[in-house]
Order: sequence, then structure tokens, then C-alpha cells
Amino acid sequence: MELLVLTKLKWDLASVTPLDFLDLFMSRLPIRTENRHILRKHAQTFVALCANRCMVIHTVLLIPDVKFIASPPSMVAAGSLVASVKGLQMRIVDNAMTEQNLTENLAQIIRSDPDCLRACQEQIESLFEMSLCQAQLQTQQPHSGTTATKGVMDGESQELSATPTDVRDVNI
Repeated sequence: MELLVLTKLKWDLASVTPLDFLDLFMSRLPIRTENRHILRKHAQTFVALCANRCMVIHTVLLIPDVKFIASPPSMVAAGSLVASVKGLQMRIVDNAMTEQNLTENLAQIIRSDPDCLRACQEQIESLFEMSLCQAQLQTQQPHSGTTATKGVMDGESQELSATPTDVRDVNI
């Protein structure tokens, strides 16, 4: 609605989103060509989860949360890239760049403390785990009773995906 009002007022504004930073960051990192597509896809999914966090939390759990609204878009993009590399268990250019080196390199690019970037990455990963559990609950509730639902929440006999795009049998 805000965009509609600004358009009617003929204001020409553009907002910077985490997606605007992904290609820039990937171009500055030594990523193998064959890994670029899958890494971008997973990072974009993490970014989308961060953007929808407030809606999911508000409608499902009725708890307002603004963790990612307060984060700069560059931080969310960098955290999503690190989470994607970690989830895919990917080494960038053989073993030359580890997850820790990647975090430090991206933190330097966005002029942030590596610990802040790690904290953002951990928030993104915990958001993904929570979203995955909610999706599994929604798919299992019509078929089974409360004992199966409790088992999913406790993590019993459920293999959680490590990355957002290898989720199976989820209706979102």
C-alpha cells in the first residue's frame, strides 16, 4: 500500500533488499561456477524466509518479532550466504575457504563484526528449523494424532533438512 501511495504521488523511490546484495557478494567470493546457481537458490530462499518471518510468527504463533527488520539488508544477505554454504556442506574453491574464512571475508565486505554476522546466520538457521518444524506439523496433522505431532516437535525419528530447498513433501 505504501508503494501505491508513493506511486500516486509520483515519488520515484527504490528500496534496497538483501537480494540486491547476493550477486555482489558472490562476485567477490571465489565460488566455483558449477556451485553458483545452487548457492544463489538456497541463499534466496533464506532471504525470503527472513522477509516472511514477521508474517509467519504473527499469524501462527501470535508473537510479534522484528529481528530481521532491524538488520541491514547486507547483513541478512551475508548471513544467508554463510547459512547456505554451511547447509550445503560446501567448500568454496576446493578447501581454500572454510565457513569461518567466508564469515570473516563477508564481515569485512559489509564492514561488520564477524560475531554479529555469525549471530545473524544462527538466527537464520534457527528460523529455518522452526519453519521446517511448522511445515512438518501442518503436513502430519491431518493424517495422525497428537503423538506424531509431539514427536516432530521433540525431533524424534525426523531427519531435518539442512537447507531450505531440499525440503520434501511440504505444502507452502
